[in-house]
Amino acid sequence: MKRQHLHHKPDFFAVVVVLVMIGFGLTLAVQVGAIDRHEVVHSEVSQAEAG
Repeated sequence: MKRQHLHHKPDFFAVVVVLVMIGFGLTLAVQVGAIDRHEVVHSEVSQAEAG
């Protein structure tokens, strides 16, 4: 059986995969950034109170 080269399905599938990966990447980046910001704020507040 010879596979016909259909350009539409692979391109569409690739676009979906890329969009999903970008979505996960942005979500992880936002979560990590928020966690880092909270930790920095807490550490600054605790240092200010201690000082």
